[in-house]
Amino acid sequence: MTRRAAFREQAWPEDPVFAELALNWSHSAATQMLDWVWRAFDTLRAKHIGRVDVTKPLEQLERDLTDLHFGEIQHIWAQDTGGTSAFYPEHEIPEFESRHSAKAQPPAYDLGFVLRDNPRCIWPIEAKIVRKASILRAYLADVRDKFMAGIAAPFVGEAGMIGYLLAGVATEVFTELELELSQPLCHPSAFAARDHRTSYHTRGRSPFGRDLPDLLLHHLVMTCF
Repeated sequence: MTRRAAFREQAWPEDPVFAELALNWSHSAATQMLDWVWRAFDTLRAKHIGRVDVTKPLEQLERDLTDLHFGEIQHIWAQDTGGTSAFYPEHEIPEFESRHSAKAQPPAYDLGFVLRDNPRCIWPIEAKIVRKASILRAYLADVRDKFMAGIAAPFVGEAGMIGYLLAGVATEVFTELELELSQPLCHPSAFAARDHRTSYHTRGRSPFGRDLPDLLLHHLVMTCF
């Protein structure tokens, strides 16, 4: 595929330093980012989710929850950092590396964090409604078709998936994920009290001919009832 360079590819060109920066940052900052994501959901659940019966048919529920969740992440991040940290939260973040053509809109992440000194470095998070543990088709599509395929997280070594759970228990979701991903999930010690697991994925080349770093994918199951 022939593509002209994007502005950010000219402003922040790739070299060995870039590759090392993206990997080191994604690993070193992961716990802090994920802590903000969890604390923000705690606030969202306490303030708003309890007032709504999410089991009823609701329009645009996934978009609504993701947008409100982002607002709480932004608020907590600003409180903790004064808005001056080395990376910042963003939503609907375009991944220019995975664009198909000059005119086509690049794919975008639901949520994520951007490295201020090099905005090509994005710590991405995708979010999906999980109506019950046995209905994971959309969730797994993002895992396989975006993250494992290298459309998402082409530079970094960690990323996140949020499952907004509407019924059942998180342990059932993790059991299903272990079966579908053919591996045991790990429970990070930093999130021992959370419904939080990780899977590890060895990746090859992206559809755009890029050698991909292996990926530690965080699974955050957030109970919405």
